[in-house]
Amino acid sequence: MKRSVFLVAALVALSACQSFGGLNEGARLNWRCAGDIEFSLRRVSNGVEVFAAGQTHRLDPVAGAAGQYSNGTVTYVDTDGSATLTGVYGGPYENCRRRRSDWWFDFW
Repeated sequence: MKRSVFLVAALVALSACQSFGGLNEGARLNWRCAGDIEFSLRRVSNGVEVFAAGQTHRLDPVAGAAGQYSNGTVTYVDTDGSATLTGVYGGPYENCRRRRSDWWFDFW
């Protein structure tokens, strides 16, 4: 029983490390979207910075909308590990998934 509780606690802790909310300020996430287009997101004080199509955009949290950030023109939405970025050149960036680091070994 104790072993099961420990295992569940460890899995919960590891899943929290992967969530956006647990992302340290300054840490970067890389996203790959439909059409093989990519963008990066970096958490900053009270918001995020998005780098897409050669431009950086500062986005603030949207009040009452968890996982949404916008500056009035560019909007980033993160829903259950999938993201959408609209309002940028070359967009919209849809059906985006987090990209593994380049150093990660491919098992398949």
